[in-house]
Amino acid sequence: MGKHSSAPMQSPAGRFQPPMPLPQAQPLGVFALVRTLRSNALECWTKAHFEQAIVLGGFPFAQVAVVSDPRSVRQILVEDQSTFRKSTIERRVLSARLRNGLVSVDGDQWQRLRRTLAPMFARKTMAGFAPQIGGATEALIERWQNLPEGTVIEIKTEMLRYALEVLLRCIFAEGIGDPEAVRTATTRFYSTCGTLDPFDVIGLPDFVPRLTRLREGPIMRAFDDELKKAIAERRRSLAVSPNATHDMLGAMLAARDPDTGASMTEAEVKDNVLTFIFGGQETTSSALTWAIYLLSQSPEWRERVIEESRRLADASWQTAVEGLVQTRAVVEEALRIYPPIIAITRTAIRDTEIAGNLIKRGTLVVVSPYVLHHHRLLWRDPDLFDPARFSPNASEKIERYSYLPFGVGPRMCVGAALSLQEATLALASIMRRFQLDLAPGQNVWPVQSNFTLRPRGGLHMILRRRGTSARGSSRPTDIVANK
Repeated sequence: MGKHSSAPMQSPAGRFQPPMPLPQAQPLGVFALVRTLRSNALECWTKAHFEQAIVLGGFPFAQVAVVSDPRSVRQILVEDQSTFRKSTIERRVLSARLRNGLVSVDGDQWQRLRRTLAPMFARKTMAGFAPQIGGATEALIERWQNLPEGTVIEIKTEMLRYALEVLLRCIFAEGIGDPEAVRTATTRFYSTCGTLDPFDVIGLPDFVPRLTRLREGPIMRAFDDELKKAIAERRRSLAVSPNATHDMLGAMLAARDPDTGASMTEAEVKDNVLTFIFGGQETTSSALTWAIYLLSQSPEWRERVIEESRRLADASWQTAVEGLVQTRAVVEEALRIYPPIIAITRTAIRDTEIAGNLIKRGTLVVVSPYVLHHHRLLWRDPDLFDPARFSPNASEKIERYSYLPFGVGPRMCVGAALSLQEATLALASIMRRFQLDLAPGQNVWPVQSNFTLRPRGGLHMILRRRGTSARGSSRPTDIVANK
C-alpha cells in the first residue's frame, strides 16, 4: 500500500492539500498489485505516472500503456478511433447491465443513438429543466431544515438521493410508480454495477453466468416493470398529444435519427434511461460530495461561495447559472482533484505509435483523468485545492486534453453541461443555507469504488442551519426558491 497524505495540509497562501495517496516510488509486484487493485486502485500509481507523458508496463496477461500527453490523448480518444477501440473488459462490464445504452454500444448503433439523443442536451432543452432542478433542490433544503440542529448526515448518500431526485423529475414528469422503491432499486443495483467479475478478466463468453451479478435479477425486476409501465403511459400520452415531450422519456420516445428518421427501439429507450440515471446520479453526486468537503476545509473559498450565492439568491435560473462563477470554479476544481471517471480504456487493434513509443497490437491503453489532473507536467501545484485556476481568465490557459472529468471527444458524456449546472446551483443553495463541518473522528480518504471515486466509509458531516452558533441558538434562515 502506498504512503498516505491523510490529513489536509495548509499552504502559506491559505490553500490546502486534500487527502490522497502518495505515489509509489516503484511499481508494485504482481501480488501486491492485485491486492491493491482490489482494495483501492488509486494507490497503485507510481511517481512515474505523474511525471512522464507515457508509462509502459503490464500485467501477466496484458501489456498496458498509461498515457498522459494531451496531444496523445487527443490522438487516442478523438482522431484515431479506428485504431483505439473500447477495451473488451470495459465493454463486458458495461454491456452486461446496459447492453443498448450509449456508453456500451459501438459502431453504427452508437453513431445513430448519439445523433438521436444529442438534441436532448442542447442549451435550450436544458434550460427547460430548471423547475425540476429547483424543485428537487428545495425538497432537499426543506428536508434538511426539518432535521434536529447538529444532526450528523452522510453527504455522499444525501447527494446520491438528491441527484436521483433531479433525474427522476427530469426523466419522468408523470412519475414512475413508488419513488422510494425506485430509489432502493437504483441504490442496490449501483452497488453491483461496475463490479469486475473474474470471468470478465479471463474472457469467458457472455452467456456464462457471472456469480457477482446473480443478485441483480431480483433487484431489477420490480424496477423494470415500473419502467415498462412508464414507457407505455408516455406512448399513450404522445399518441394523444404528439408535442407533449416535456420530459426526457417523452423526448426519447419522440426522437428520430436526423439522418435516417429511425426511432429508438424499446430496449434502447429502457437501457438509455438506466444509463442516464446511473451515470448522471454518480457524476453529480460525486462533484457535490467532494465540493462540500473541500469547502469545509477552506474558509476563504467557503465565504466566497456564500457571498456569491446570497448576491444571486433572487436571480433567475439562467442568470444564476451565468453569475455563479466562483461556485462553478469550486465544482470544477473538485472534479479535477477527485474526478468521477477513474479511467478511460482502449485497446490498440494494430501496431501504432504514441508519443514516440511503439504500441503493439493488443496493448491496453489507459487514459486516467485522475493522473492527468495531478500530473506535474500539466498543472502548477496539482495537489493543492485552488479553484482560482478555473476563473475565467485562468481557465483559458488549461490544456484542452489535460482536464477530462466527463471524458472527451465523441464519447464525452452528453449530460456533462447539465450535470455541471445542476451541481453549481445545488452547491450555492446548500452553502447559503447550511454550515457543514466534518464530524469528529472523520478520516476522509478517496477510494476507487465501482469505477468511481468516493470517500471511504462515507463523508459524515455535522449539519447546522446558516446563522446558527455551535451552541445551538438560531435565528430564522433565509429561504429563497430557485426560479
